[in-house]
This record gives sequence, C-alpha cells and structure tokens, in this order.
Amino acid sequence: MPRAFFKYIDSTDKTRPRDLVRPDDTVFRIAQLTDIHLPGEVELTTRLRDLMSTQRSLENISHELSAISNELGHHYRKNRRLYTNLLKKTLIGLRRLGVDHLVITGDLVHCGLATEFLDVRGALEVTGWWGEDKLTVVPGNHDRFNLYEKVKGESMESFFSVVTPRQPRFKVLPSGVALLEIDSNRDPVDDRHHLERWLPNTVGRIYPEALDWIEGHRAGVEGMRLVTLIHHHITSDWYPRRASTLGGLMEPADGVDDLLSAIELVDPYSVILHGHKHDIMPVDYSYKTHQLGAPGGFAESLRLNLIDFDTHGQHILTQVQLRV
Repeated sequence: MPRAFFKYIDSTDKTRPRDLVRPDDTVFRIAQLTDIHLPGEVELTTRLRDLMSTQRSLENISHELSAISNELGHHYRKNRRLYTNLLKKTLIGLRRLGVDHLVITGDLVHCGLATEFLDVRGALEVTGWWGEDKLTVVPGNHDRFNLYEKVKGESMESFFSVVTPRQPRFKVLPSGVALLEIDSNRDPVDDRHHLERWLPNTVGRIYPEALDWIEGHRAGVEGMRLVTLIHHHITSDWYPRRASTLGGLMEPADGVDDLLSAIELVDPYSVILHGHKHDIMPVDYSYKTHQLGAPGGFAESLRLNLIDFDTHGQHILTQVQLRV
C-alpha cells in the first residue's frame, strides 16, 4: 500500500482520499522530486587545509568558506548510506503510487562530483526509473558548478541527458501532456554573476536564446497540457525573507516574465515545477494563471509532489512525505 511508504500532507483537492491510491480518473501521474543533494565524500579537513593556504586570495577564501558552510549544512553528511537508502525507498514507493513519470528539478547532487552522480543514477537504475520514457531531469546549480573546484570532474552530461542554458527541450508524454525542460543556470564563463564568488550560480537566468528556441518549436506541443521544469525559483512571496535574500542572493531567476510569456502561448495554465529554495511551497500556490510546485529540499523535508491529470486535462497537485 502507498501509505506504507508515504503520508499525505495536503492537496489542491481537499476532498481527495488520503490513502494516496491513484484515482480512477487519472490518466497520467507525474511525481516531482527536487534538491536531493546526495552528499559527497570530500573531507572537511581538506577544506580547512585549503582555507589556511597562504596562496589563497580574498575571493578564494570566500569561496572556501562557502564550501565549508555548504558541507556542514547537509543534514545527512555523516549518514550518506542511510540517505541513499531513503532515496531508494522513495523511488520504490513511487511505483506503488502508480506514477507514470518522474521529474527531478535540479540539485540531484551536493558537490558536483562524479561519485555523487553515479550514486543517484545507480539508485534510479536499480529501482526501475532509468529511461527517457520514465525520467526527466533538469540541472541545478549544485549539479552544474562544483563547489569544490580543486576536485575536477566530469560534467553532468556524462551521467544524465540534460538540456543547456541556451537550448531547452520539449518532451511529449502520453495522454496529451508535454514537458518543457529549462536549464536556468548562468554561463559560468561568459555570464558569471558577481555573487558567485561566494555561492556559485545561486541567481538563475533565462537566456533570450532559450526563449527563441521555445518560440521556434512550440507548434509541436500546442494544444497539450504543459509542465515546465526549472531549477531556480520564479517568485519570492511564498518563502520567508531571510538574510540570504539581501544583496540579491537567492532571488528569483532573471528573465522569468519573458519565460511566462513564452509558455503561455503553449498553455496559459501551464504547471511550473521548480526547486532551489528549500522552503516548502503551499500546494495551492499559484502565480498569475500558473500552478507552481516546490516541495522543499528533499534532504531536509523528505517531501515530494504528485500531479494527476484527468481525462479532461485538469490537474490536481498532492504533496506527500516519506515515512521514516
């Protein structure tokens, strides 16, 4: 039974039974995971040694402090195996929920290292979620930019099929549903944000080239229900204003209004799923005519969203939490 794996939290349909069994009128069910942040094995002592190096500039020291804070802040840093098992339990549970397609809206890994990507991919493979017809992933800032830049490794593309900041992708799913995959990370070479001296790629951007691509390819998905996948958040009125928002840190992605104008030509009521902010978004939150979903950082909340589409193209969003 699904309730052996998950507990009901809330739904946009308040009359929906809490047993989480897939409703009879659901023709397609999507599950959203976000900000898994599978931890790596970079030793904290290595970070401290790098911090004390006499060859470090002020900018490099700021980066080292950010990296140390990032590592210490991970809830499961010292329990990597436990957390990997929790992820596997979640993925097995999604099959009990009758999920047709899994989407992960960025930050699959914590430090951007190959071992982390391999562990996430291995968990997906062993639980049966590997494959283009079952899985869609968009990159997060932790996936794209290695916070431990002295430990060089392969890019995310070596492990997952993902889009780039200037070229999105439409994926047509069964039952009249289409996904729009957006990479909202900035170009680290030609367009590095000044705040990234401390926190790499915390401020996302939608590039004009991406908007042009959407315009040039939208005819292929017109008339379908659209689910837009993006990592960086697009609004700021649903989470507490903390110190991290001062000076532009953790603000919504640049170019969001232009993105909304582009996707509204495909589906004026597009569902938008994102992550990045680890605050838990209320299930009934919407922006303009768009339902938004952000269930919080998985490592902290162990929550995820279910999106059910019925025979009329209507959708219901339900939030659940892993039982531990």
